[in-house]
Amino acid sequence: MELGAKLGQGREAEVYRYGEGQVVKLFFAHTPLNVIEHEFKMASTIQDSELPMAKAYATVQVNGRGGIVYELLEGLTLLHVLLEDHSKAAWIGEISARLHARVHRCRKEHLPSQKEAYEKKIRAVKLDSGLKDKALRLLEQLPDSQEVCHGDFHPDNVLLTAQGAYVIDWINAKSGHRAADFVLSALMLKIAELPDHIPNAGQFHLARASLYKSYTQSYLKELPLSKEEVIPWIPLAAIFRLEQGIGSEHYRLLKIIRRSLSHL
Repeated sequence: MELGAKLGQGREAEVYRYGEGQVVKLFFAHTPLNVIEHEFKMASTIQDSELPMAKAYATVQVNGRGGIVYELLEGLTLLHVLLEDHSKAAWIGEISARLHARVHRCRKEHLPSQKEAYEKKIRAVKLDSGLKDKALRLLEQLPDSQEVCHGDFHPDNVLLTAQGAYVIDWINAKSGHRAADFVLSALMLKIAELPDHIPNAGQFHLARASLYKSYTQSYLKELPLSKEEVIPWIPLAAIFRLEQGIGSEHYRLLKIIRRSLSHL
């Protein structure tokens, strides 16, 4: 089957129309096959949970690149909406928060462990061994849970359609504590830099403070968390993000990690 029109692009893949009522998320050639298969498995596992998400149909090979065939959802990501009009930042933050809370109200068996994923990130990251030891001890002390956690929840992974808002890109889904997922999303809103291929990126910086405030306040109204639940995850979320190797965020993440772990 031939590719149709290109609909979007992220750090790891492009999305094209692919037959009637479908799209293909086509990963860049360097992406290992097991990564693609993992995303398909996560989407297939979660899609019967009544969460708003695109159905995953199959894995495919197109022009030597691996991909996943998904249900076509017509709409724009919340990031796209924000970049078109940064005055909508507070509204977008509220929509995001309500949707994220809806995800966290779900529990699902057979998802990977969030704490195990964080442990792997801490061990793999390029960081002073003393800080890594502190982070591992902190992680061990934190409570576990079985909430569905998206693992990469931000406005570019929420698609706004005529039927409502849908969550996309479930490759990082885990079973764990919602506080960790909330803190990671809040951290991304606070410091993340947009990829070079996204136009009007300057609008995001104009909207960042309003978006962050609206998202965090709205989420905590939906599903309250105490400071004691939130604060310990801050350095761990920063390490998780640091390990992803986004150079423009490196020094700010290091500052957060060092400051947060200094008293331990």
